[in-house]
Amino acid sequence: MKKIKELIILYPSFEKGGATENLINFTNICAEKGIKIYLISNITQRDKIKFFNRNIKFYNVKSKITIGSLNRLITSINSIITLFTLLKKINNKNSLIVSFQSHILPIIFSKIFKRKIIIRNSEDILDATKYADYKISASFVYLLKIFFYNFSDGIITNAIKAKNSLDKILFKNKAKLIYNPYLKNIYKNKNNKRKKIILSVGRLCKQKNQVTTIKAFAHFLNKFPDYKLVIIGHGKDEKKLRQLCLNLNISKNVIFKGWVFNLKKYYLEAKILIFPSLYEGLPNTLIEAINYNLPCISSRCSGAVDILSNRYGIFISSNQSIQLSNKMVDSILNYKKTLSNTQMIKKKLSRFLIKPQVLKYISFCNNILD
Repeated sequence: MKKIKELIILYPSFEKGGATENLINFTNICAEKGIKIYLISNITQRDKIKFFNRNIKFYNVKSKITIGSLNRLITSINSIITLFTLLKKINNKNSLIVSFQSHILPIIFSKIFKRKIIIRNSEDILDATKYADYKISASFVYLLKIFFYNFSDGIITNAIKAKNSLDKILFKNKAKLIYNPYLKNIYKNKNNKRKKIILSVGRLCKQKNQVTTIKAFAHFLNKFPDYKLVIIGHGKDEKKLRQLCLNLNISKNVIFKGWVFNLKKYYLEAKILIFPSLYEGLPNTLIEAINYNLPCISSRCSGAVDILSNRYGIFISSNQSIQLSNKMVDSILNYKKTLSNTQMIKKKLSRFLIKPQVLKYISFCNNILD
């Protein structure tokens, strides 16, 4: 079997979130194993020093434009130009392109330069299209994916539901399920004094569905008026969500914390995590919460069933605020059982430890080169 010597990794927009943490874990272990890494991204010098192995070679593609969507577009274009230039320089047949974002043009370039490419698809593409803000453009992108993804050499996906969606559009069995390389270790302490807090973690946007969380919490307060809802994250819907709290007359019970780097304190203090996302890949938030013994109530989005299991997980239908409120009440009233089920779920968290999962990534890369 051939062994990978060089990886050209495309990740144009270095953003706060689970995908970025997976990228960091993957690239650092690859670099430790002597694999040469060329990382195309808009990473700042501060983040390079803070997060990455010093042997990684960076190609910066940061846009000077600060307008959100336009900035991302220019950054993406810069990354493609950089990829084109890099492919002309690197002739090593044991090199491989790994695309974490913006897959279609890298797939085209891989064929032009006769290089093999793996793409990482981190969401359920069917649900992502179904719940998109702009249905026409999302449907067009979905059609492009149907065509171009079939020209990739392999696809890494991170949840059973996401893989099933990919299998419906692929002519060959190209999709490989590999769970996120996320956890450094399993948290051992079980005795945490928890406060009367309901926790929500995620970008403030339609996908994360905080509207349902807030509406459910308003009903929940009828039974437990002394609880607080702590919302961690930032995003374009913050003003809308704050207004919803005002309209429901619950603002004094809802705390918006913004983005928080280290969530351990919040996971250890809260009673329940609410996660009603419309679609996902494999939610690192759920993995981390369970690791800190925090019970979770989730929609059946991609990845949630993988993490929480059908037997012990607490699930709701999307956009069902009354159902969610009832599950919250039941979980608090039967909290001893809720905690016990969380411990049963936690027994399978070793599937998400960093090193074993990165080794699976590397093995898949080697198989693609063969």
